[in-house]
Amino acid sequence: MKSVLAGIIALFIIGTGAYPQEMTEAQETLMEFSSFAADKQLEVSGWTITMKEKVSRKKADRLKKDLLEFWSDSVVREEITVNAVKYTVKNSHKNEQIIESFSMIVPKNAWSDVEVVYTTEGQGTPSLTNINQTSMNEISRRFFSENVTNFSCIKTKFSGIIDDVLVYKKFKQAFDITTIDEIDENGWTSRTGYTQKWDQAIDAGDRIMNVQFATRTLGGETNITIGTPIITAEY
Repeated sequence: MKSVLAGIIALFIIGTGAYPQEMTEAQETLMEFSSFAADKQLEVSGWTITMKEKVSRKKADRLKKDLLEFWSDSVVREEITVNAVKYTVKNSHKNEQIIESFSMIVPKNAWSDVEVVYTTEGQGTPSLTNINQTSMNEISRRFFSENVTNFSCIKTKFSGIIDDVLVYKKFKQAFDITTIDEIDENGWTSRTGYTQKWDQAIDAGDRIMNVQFATRTLGGETNITIGTPIITAEY
């Protein structure tokens, strides 16, 4: 198993011209997830890397100004909800396969910190080789601190019904995962666990977790989504 993973990861590295030390941990994790999917004949339909952190309002104002300079010709979209105002900026120079966005969620409660979120997402395996590592490193350095939480998430699909229990068992073995919780509800499953492979983790009751594996079978197709430390959705 390890040799297969290493071989496929090597192909990605050759394709990108990048070496492991030039990748962030989030990108390395995506490459490993993609290799696992390829080994199990799962098609990668999409992926997401997210950086998330809470900052003071004063710092958020400064970051907003810096961002408008960092991404020229960018357009700020404002969305007002009951409890907060969300500002979103999308990179106008995005690759056709990759979309970058930067969001600030400002609570209406003046005492609450601002949530800052950067997301880069792509469709299909080829887009993984087009991740702009230099840009990601610069964004991490310029807009986030060492307290930032990094999320990696990959979506895969199988044209048919697959034994998700067996796939998870192989995933668990490949990444040395200890299962913490399992949910199975009408064609949808979610399994959370912990592995020493990744440093970041979040609280899960009296334990910590840093990986989530979910499956959904619908219309004769099985979708498997893997994320660390959890599966991310739109913020």
